Amino acid sequence: MVEAEIIPRLMLAHRGERPARRVPPRLSAADDIDRLGALLLLPEDRDVLTELRHLLDDGMSLEEVLTGLLAPTARHIGRLWEEDVCDFLQVTTAMARLRRLVHDLETLCLDPRPVDPASRRVLLAPAPGETHTFGLTLAGHFLGEAGWEVTASFEPCLTDALERLRSEWFDVLGLSLSCDVHVERLAAAVPVLRRASRNRDLRVIVGGPAFAGRPDRIRLVGADAAVEDARQAPGILQGLLDLRIRAC
Repeated sequence: MVEAEIIPRLMLAHRGERPARRVPPRLSAADDIDRLGALLLLPEDRDVLTELRHLLDDGMSLEEVLTGLLAPTARHIGRLWEEDVCDFLQVTTAMARLRRLVHDLETLCLDPRPVDPASRRVLLAPAPGETHTFGLTLAGHFLGEAGWEVTASFEPCLTDALERLRSEWFDVLGLSLSCDVHVERLAAAVPVLRRASRNRDLRVIVGGPAFAGRPDRIRLVGADAAVEDARQAPGILQGLLDLRIRAC
C-alpha cells in the first residue's frame, strides 16, 4: 500500500465564504479514483488541479478532497504497483504529482500561516526501507493546520532524519510503515534515532497499515504511541507532550 494512514480529522476553512451546499458523495466512487490514478500515471503532466478546483467551488471541503479522493487514489496506485500494472518510475512520478497537488491546494485554499517560535515541532519520516510517503504529506498538512511546525524527510534511508535530529530540536518524531517486512528494521532504528536527538525526551509515534490492529508492535519497535485512527493524530501527539509536562 502507498499510504501510511496518519490523517487527522480537521475542518479546514477556505478563503472567503462558500455557500453551505452539499455535493452528492462522489469522491469515493471507484471511477473517480481510477480516472485520477490514470491521469497521474501518464508520462505527461495533466491539469488535474483545475478539476479539483471545480470540486471545491461546488462546495467540497479541502479535507474531503484530500482524504476522500487523493488518499484513496494513492492507495489505488499502490495496488497497481503490487499487481505489476505499473512500474516503480511511474509510481514515483505519480506520488510526486500528488504531493505537488497537496501543496497547490494549500496555496489555493489556505491563508499563509506565520511561523510561531513557540510552535511544537514534529519530524515526519518513513521507516527504513519504506518507499511510500504520500501519507506523510497528508500528515504534514493536517498537523500544520493544527499548529505544529512540521519538517518532513522523504528519504528511504535514515541519514537525513538523523542529521536533522542532531542539528535541530523536535518534540516528536513520527514514523510511517506500510508493510510488515520492515518492522524489525524499524525496531533497530528507533533507539538510534533517540540517541541522535538533541531532545533527550523525544517522543516517538508510529502509524501506518503495519500497526493497524497490532498494538503489540508499539513496544516492539520502541515507540511511545501509535495512530490507528488517523483522525486522532493531533490529540495523541499533544497527549504525549502533556504526559511529559506532568512528569516534570
